[in-house]
Amino acid sequence: MLTAQELITLIKAHNKLVSIKVNASMKREKLIKLIEDKGYKVDHKNKKIVDARKDRPRRPKITLKEAEDMLPKPKTALQKQKAQERKEEKAAEEKKKLRMAKKEAVEQSKKGDKKPAPKKPKPAPKKPMKKEDDVRPKEKVGRPKVDPKKIKVVQPKKKEQPKPVKKIQRRQLQETKKTTTTKTEDKPENLKLKKKLSDEEKKIKEKEREERKKYNQYKQDLKNFPVAELREIVKQYNSHPERKRELRIKGESKEALIGKIAGYRMNELFPINIPEKKQRAKKDITEEEKDKKKKERQAKAKEQRAKEKPFIPLRRAVGQLYAKYNRLLRENNYQDIKGLVKSMRKEFSDILETIEEEADEKDIELDDDIYNEIDEDLEKQITQLKSIAERGLRGEFSEEFKKKQREEERKKREGK
Repeated sequence: MLTAQELITLIKAHNKLVSIKVNASMKREKLIKLIEDKGYKVDHKNKKIVDARKDRPRRPKITLKEAEDMLPKPKTALQKQKAQERKEEKAAEEKKKLRMAKKEAVEQSKKGDKKPAPKKPKPAPKKPMKKEDDVRPKEKVGRPKVDPKKIKVVQPKKKEQPKPVKKIQRRQLQETKKTTTTKTEDKPENLKLKKKLSDEEKKIKEKEREERKKYNQYKQDLKNFPVAELREIVKQYNSHPERKRELRIKGESKEALIGKIAGYRMNELFPINIPEKKQRAKKDITEEEKDKKKKERQAKAKEQRAKEKPFIPLRRAVGQLYAKYNRLLRENNYQDIKGLVKSMRKEFSDILETIEEEADEKDIELDDDIYNEIDEDLEKQITQLKSIAERGLRGEFSEEFKKKQREEERKKREGK
């Protein structure tokens, strides 16, 4: 059975000979109905559209293979990419020409003789001010006379007192005879209060605490020894006649050796000189020196940020370009790596060119070390893409290769 896309391909091929208008979003059933309404029928077995009527002259018959050959083939991802590159190149050239034309116009305007400034027009004459006699009347006008009999006195309204709120008498409920289901837990009979310790017991507890503290401090002090010296101490213990048992030394970690030395109390059998912990001499720094150092650090950080700022879009572009060309490489079945790398470098250089132009306009000096660092990152990404292309051509990303690899690993495990 032919699919909707195959039917559209056949109709498009027929349109070159016989007109059948079709919408690309039509479904399969509608397409078949449209073909039948036009006096044709679909031959699914031979994959072609056949004339259904006998009274018409012989109409052309086109198979699916002929239709595919007749119609233009869809562009591949690489062709689309190259067309886009050509379009971008044209746009860049036009932009460059426009920029050059602007520069030439600015230079010509600078070289040209300075024209004298245009004379300012004379200010318009002011309108004559009106005299005081025209504005104000000559006769003085007094206050308007009011008849006191006609004045009405309005008394203020009395405030309405709020109505008293009626108290609602609540209905008292009768006491229930039922008891609650929750039960209070009884105190256990064998509950013992903490006994007060006697003076002797307190002394024993204090002694144990001090011994534990000394033991922990002794273990902490042993950490100042290097591993070689700790091994020598354990060797000395193994050769001692009063040892409890011979201890293992080979392959033991520093923590294990310290645990053995402290646990078997080797310092009681022979002396162990613990080295003093070296302490750095603290310099007394004044508040002024602290502020000065802080300001220096801030100034250095600000300077570094200013150097890095112009290169921010270039740093971002490296990762974006890698992701883009990695996708294109996979779409192109890991072929034409040289062309992809070339276009990747070109895009990178275009971005760099725009950054340099902006820096020239703003009179900023670009740091070569930062550029070299970004360029190294780009080269790393390119080498990674090349290795992906090589592995892809060998078929390492195919399901068959992965299956084979898993089989080999399984055999190795079984062999062991």
